[in-house]
Amino acid sequence: MLFSKESPVYFIRGSKTSPQYNLASEEYFLYQRKENFIMLWQNEPSVIIGRNQNAYAEIDIDYVKRYNIPVIRRLTGGGAVFHDLGNVNYTLIKNGEDGMVDLKTYLEPVISYLRSKGLDACLSGRNDILVDGMKVSGTAQVNYRGRALLHGTLLFSASLDSLSAALKPNPLKLKAKGIKSVKSRVTNISSLLKCDMDINSFISELSDFLTEREGCIPYDFKKSDDDEINRLVNEKYGTFSWNMGASPPYSFEKTVPFGGGLLTASFDVNNGIISGIKLCGDFFGDDISPLENALTGTEYTPEAVLSALNGIRLCKYISQATPNDLIKLLF
Repeated sequence: MLFSKESPVYFIRGSKTSPQYNLASEEYFLYQRKENFIMLWQNEPSVIIGRNQNAYAEIDIDYVKRYNIPVIRRLTGGGAVFHDLGNVNYTLIKNGEDGMVDLKTYLEPVISYLRSKGLDACLSGRNDILVDGMKVSGTAQVNYRGRALLHGTLLFSASLDSLSAALKPNPLKLKAKGIKSVKSRVTNISSLLKCDMDINSFISELSDFLTEREGCIPYDFKKSDDDEINRLVNEKYGTFSWNMGASPPYSFEKTVPFGGGLLTASFDVNNGIISGIKLCGDFFGDDISPLENALTGTEYTPEAVLSALNGIRLCKYISQATPNDLIKLLF
């Protein structure tokens, strides 16, 4: 058993699929409660990045914007992952831990369940659960005042095409500072099972396996829980400053052709803000420094850049250029 019989363990089967809400829930139950918890939950399509990662170095910005896929920064370190309703996410929160936990002990219940389904599951050296050498679960952890949180995602019937596309950054000359994801060969658990099983049955069986094994007590959400979690969503997990702006400082350099020639941008982003930019190329125009000054201090989003360009006659500085040309250059 992971949890001792002397200390009660509460089981939460998440009913919401909002990634902002679910990640805020983890923080709430780790930081503001004192009990042990096992949580199972699912997210709508989303990209979840590690606490120390550069969001722009991990994802295809165009792809996630095109399909309205939110990018959310989690509390733990590690690499970027793609979630959808074909994933099952688990969270283990345990008292009495100081520092990094023993993954083998924490993941043994999950691995045992997979083995009970006839799968040759094992823990790899990179915090992953493998079946037949393929990754089906990645994990991460964090410690807070003698409480440890370990969570992971089980790929059951996830869209691997969407996973690959969302986690493939555009080929910019990106000189990023931050933790890069380690890419692994992944597969879905459903494709490895010897019998047909849908995800709802999988979640139900996993719930029963964990709760009976650890003697869990079902946890009923209170209004005060929901209010505090929603506060965290509004103040943190639903904000640009946490999800994108918390990326480490980094630099971009990119060149694109446009009607007036070639245009190159070299710029720095710090806390989600363009902290400095230089524009150059073989175009005609006036002294470009007023345009660079207008862009400096702007939030690094297409919407904010377009707003900064409002009222500026761009072709005065870059002959034949349009605001869309600049957006293609910067994003």
